[in-house]
Amino acid sequence: MIKSGGAAGTLIVQTRLTEGEIRNNHFHLTGYLDRFPGDLIGGRNVSVMAPKEASIDWGGDTEALTDIDEVHRFFRRRGWVRQFFELTGAEAGDWVLVEETGSYRYKVSLKKA
Repeated sequence: MIKSGGAAGTLIVQTRLTEGEIRNNHFHLTGYLDRFPGDLIGGRNVSVMAPKEASIDWGGDTEALTDIDEVHRFFRRRGWVRQFFELTGAEAGDWVLVEETGSYRYKVSLKKA
């Protein structure tokens, strides 16, 4: 899927990064799951994925497709997160922002601390 070009949307998540999140290529959506469609939230592992996936514009060449792991409370597919952290120079204490730009479409950006 080709990158959307950076359309702005409605801010639905603002979460502060920890060293552990950077080391493990994820950021938590704790406290924000109710802002995502219910059919985007799956179970503990890939065998119980959600019925739908979101398209994530994270600033790279292609968008990521993923659901949300309800147990761990983060985007299940995380390869793009590592690249996002590298691209943005993310550090502990920085803020990850998630904007809803359309139906099942989100833009992730970084706000330096």
